[in-house]
Amino acid sequence: MGKRLGSGLVVACAVLVGALCVPSAQAGLVLLPQKTVVYAALGDSYTSGPLVLPHDQSRVPQDCGQSYFNYPHVAAQEMHVAQLRDVSCGSATIDDFAGPQDGLPLGGTNAPQYGVLDASVNVVSVGIGGNDVNFTGLALDCVQFAGPATAPRCTPTADAGPNDPVTKKIAAMGVEFGVALDEIHHRAPNAIVLVVSYPTALPDNGVGCYPYLPIENADMPYLVAKFKEMNAELARQASLHNARYVDIYTPSIGHDACQPPGIAWVNGAVLVPPSFPAHPNQLGLMHSGHTVAAAMRAALSS
Repeated sequence: MGKRLGSGLVVACAVLVGALCVPSAQAGLVLLPQKTVVYAALGDSYTSGPLVLPHDQSRVPQDCGQSYFNYPHVAAQEMHVAQLRDVSCGSATIDDFAGPQDGLPLGGTNAPQYGVLDASVNVVSVGIGGNDVNFTGLALDCVQFAGPATAPRCTPTADAGPNDPVTKKIAAMGVEFGVALDEIHHRAPNAIVLVVSYPTALPDNGVGCYPYLPIENADMPYLVAKFKEMNAELARQASLHNARYVDIYTPSIGHDACQPPGIAWVNGAVLVPPSFPAHPNQLGLMHSGHTVAAAMRAALSS
């Protein structure tokens, strides 16, 4: 992920205000001003930020739900990049990288996300996989407004290991994601690739908060375990395919959907501040943006 800089080069980089040092396969080192960075962001609704207002009115189609506060926009502004190519879209799966995504709420079609990649791109962030696993659907299926006394349990009583159905979906997603990372490198050969994790949506300790978040306490440990397993697979694929894993899960522990407004970075049944249910709100997206910007800065300067 770059060569160790000699002491002279370290000094040179330090005195060049507004410049970043990035590796080059041919020259060994290139000084790249931040203003020349072209940043492409691929991903799903956890990237795009639906219902976190205001939406980016320049984004077509509008029903991708891209927020001005989503983490690509926040990171791009913080890094003062020359160009942001944010093609993240709600409901996207890995298949939507290569093919058009239709069936959006307002009837729009999002062009294949790979379309923004070329040799001019310096940084690519990728936030995808949750819809391939159908994790949000799994969690929402566990919402029980009838109450713990009458609601049947929605998750298995125990994790079945590699035979667990969600584990199988995660493994299949991982294989497809690895292929996607290789394709990203092929289409954007000069880019550093950042794999962005999912934030802490449910309490990290597996202890629920029924009825504030109407998921039974008995179901919470399984959901949390599978969520962590999904992030771990994203990290594994990043390490296997020359990408950097950006952990936004750990910094968001304690800001899950069980927390009150102002502390929660992911909304649950209480949609304050506004966001799509079981998705990051403005606070979450902005904190994720700062973490992604820091990872981008570190990657470009190593």
